[in-house]
Amino acid sequence: MTTTLERGRTALSATPERRRWWRWSERPAHWPLTLALLPFPLWWALGLRTLVPMLLTLVMADQLLRARRRVVLGRGTALWVLFLVFVVLGAFVLWVQAPATEAGGGPQRLLVWAYRLAWYLAATTTLLWVANLRESELPTRWVYQLLGVMFVWTTVGGLAGVLAPGIDFNSPLELLMPGGLRSNSLVQSIVHPAVADIQTVLGRPEARPKAPFAFANSWGSAMALFLPFFLVAWFRDGRTWQRVLGPIVLVASAVPIIYSLNRGLWICLVIGAAGFVVLQLRQGRPWQILVTIGLLVAAAVVFLFSPLSTVLDERLANQHSNDRRSQLLEQTVVSTWQGSPVVGFGSTRDLQGGFASIASGATPDCPACAVPPLGTQGHLWLVIFSQGFVGAFLFLGFFAIALWQCWRCRTTNEILCTFVLVFLGMQLLIYDTLGIPLMTVMIAIGLVTREQATHRLRNADQLVRIAWRRLRGAWPVVTIAVGLGAIIGGVVIALTPPVYSTKASILLTNPPVYLATGGGAGDGEAQVVDSETVTIDTEAVLLLSEQSLSRTEDGESLRDRVSVTAPANTRVMVVEVRDEDPWQSARDADELAESYLLTRENFLAERRDLTLRQLRSRIDELGQEGTEADGGLESAAQARASLEQAVTSVLLTPTTAGEVIRFSDTTVVRRQWELPVVTGAALGVIAVAVGMSASRRWPWGRPGV
Repeated sequence: MTTTLERGRTALSATPERRRWWRWSERPAHWPLTLALLPFPLWWALGLRTLVPMLLTLVMADQLLRARRRVVLGRGTALWVLFLVFVVLGAFVLWVQAPATEAGGGPQRLLVWAYRLAWYLAATTTLLWVANLRESELPTRWVYQLLGVMFVWTTVGGLAGVLAPGIDFNSPLELLMPGGLRSNSLVQSIVHPAVADIQTVLGRPEARPKAPFAFANSWGSAMALFLPFFLVAWFRDGRTWQRVLGPIVLVASAVPIIYSLNRGLWICLVIGAAGFVVLQLRQGRPWQILVTIGLLVAAAVVFLFSPLSTVLDERLANQHSNDRRSQLLEQTVVSTWQGSPVVGFGSTRDLQGGFASIASGATPDCPACAVPPLGTQGHLWLVIFSQGFVGAFLFLGFFAIALWQCWRCRTTNEILCTFVLVFLGMQLLIYDTLGIPLMTVMIAIGLVTREQATHRLRNADQLVRIAWRRLRGAWPVVTIAVGLGAIIGGVVIALTPPVYSTKASILLTNPPVYLATGGGAGDGEAQVVDSETVTIDTEAVLLLSEQSLSRTEDGESLRDRVSVTAPANTRVMVVEVRDEDPWQSARDADELAESYLLTRENFLAERRDLTLRQLRSRIDELGQEGTEADGGLESAAQARASLEQAVTSVLLTPTTAGEVIRFSDTTVVRRQWELPVVTGAALGVIAVAVGMSASRRWPWGRPGV
C-alpha cells in the first residue's frame, strides 16, 4: 500500500516538456517563472532584480486571461482580496500625519506605496497562476527545482558577501536613470548591486551578506524559505550530480548563514530541524530520525570547533538592538491605535526625534542614531501601520487559512507549504518579506491549492462565476455602502470644530559649567561638575513642570494641549499649543514660554548658589586642616587658590536661561478629512463583505473557494 508521500513522488515524475524556446508558439507555459528565477543573478547584476519578476507576472496574468478554463481559488481568497482593497485605500491617507511622527512628506510616499502595491499584486498573480496551470504545463517537480536553484544562488551570493564584501558597482539600469531618481534611497536599494552591508552589530564593522537581494534581512528570509525546496529537489528528486553536490552546497551555506548575524534565520533553521524530526516521528520512521539526529549532532560538533562558533557567541552576546526594536514596535502599534486603527496610514512615517531624545537624529559620525521609520523592522508591523488593525486581520487571516489547509502534511506540497508558512509566521515579526520571499510563499500555497483542487474543487469554476455574477448584481449595494460610509466620515469631520496652533521656538543656552571639588577628594583639585544630566529632554520636563504651568492662566489644564519637539541635534525647543480659540492658543504659548524661561533661570540660579556653598565649605575645611593637608602648607595653599578662583568664575557666570527666537502666527490645524472619509468607506466595504459572506447565496463562504 503506497503512502501519501509515495503518491506525491509519483506525481512529481513529470518533467517540463522539451520545446524550442526560441519559437514563441513552442515555449512552455512555465517560462515566465523559469525566466524570473533561473537567471536571477543576471537580473541582479543588471539592476533588474525587482523589475523582471514584476513584469513577468503580467505575462502570467495574460496567460490566465487567455486560457478559457475553470478558475481555481483557494480558501481565504476573499480575505486577501479585501486586504488588497485596504492597500489601495492607503493611497488616500498617505499624507495624514500619524501621532509622534514628523509632519510633511513628499511625493516619495506615493512611490513607496506604489512599489509595495505592485509587489502585492505580483504575489497575487503568481498565486493564481500556479494554482490554475495544469501539472503538464507547470510540473511541480520543476517548481521545486527552480526554488532549489534560488537557494544555490542565495548561497553563492552569501559566500561572495563574506569573502569579498567590497563588491559594489553601478548597474546598467542605474547608469541610465536620471540623477534625481537614482539618488532616491528606495530606487538605490532596488537597482544598485552590492554583495554585503557593512554594519557594526558586534561593535566593529562587519560584512553581512545580502546578494542577490537588497538587504541582509531579505537574504536571511529568502535563505530559510528556499531551503525546504532545495532539500526535496536536490536530495529526494535530484539527479546523481545534484545528490553529490547537495551536501557540499549545504556545508558551504553554513558560512554565510552564521556570518549574516541573522537571528531570525537561525530560529527558522532550529524550527525546521525540530519540525522535520516531528514529521518523521509522525510517519513512524525511527531509522530516519536516528540518522537525522546523528547528522545534526555531528554538524554541531564540527561547528563548535570551527571559527563560526565564535561569531555565534558574539552575536548572542550583543543583543543591543532588542530594546530599540521593542520600542519601535510599541510606538508603531500605539500610533496606529491612536491615529488610524481601521485603515492605517498607507505607508511608513519618520518618528519625531528618537527614543533617546526628542532632538536625536542621524549625524555624519553616527548615521545609525536615527530611529527607523514606524512600520519597519517586520512585515507585520508594516501591515498594521499601513493598513490598520482591520487590514492586519485580513492579512493574517489569509495565511492562517492557508496553514489550516496544509498542516496535516499528507503530501509533499502540504509538507513544504507548512514549513514555509511557519517560517513566514516567525519572519513577519522581524523581516520585511515583501518581494521574492512573499512570492515564494504564494508559490507554495498555489501548489497546495492546485493539488487539492483536483480532488475537491471540481465545480470551482462554476462557483467563481456565480460569485462574480452576484458581485456584479450587488454593485448598487456596494456603492451605497461605500458612499454612505464616506459621507458619514465627511460629516463627522465637518462637524468637528477647528483647532488652532501657535508655536514658540526657544533657543536654550548651554548649562553653565561650574567648578567644584572632586567629590570629597583630599587633593583639593578643581573638577568639572557633571552637566550631562541637563539635556533638552530634561528641559522639556521642566517646561511641563508644575512650577512652569502654575504661572499660566490655565495652569495644569494646559498640559494636555501642549507638545514639545526639537529639530534633530539642536538646542532649540519648539513648544506648540493647540486650542479651539485662536486668541487663547497664542496667549497660552506666550505665557508658557515666558514662565518656562523664568523657571529655568531660577533653576540655574539655585544651581549656582548650591555650587558656591559647596566651594566655600571646602575652602573652610582646607583652612581648618592647615598643615595636615597632603603635601603640607604649599599644597593646601594651591588648593585654596584654585577654589577661590572657582568661586570667582561661578560669580561671573551668567544664568541666562535662553530666549524666544521665533513666535509663529496662529494657524488653523489642517483637518485631515481624508482619514474619516476613507475609514468610513473601508467600513462600508467590510459591512458588505460580512453581509454577503453570511448569506447562503454568497459562494465565497462555501468550502473550497
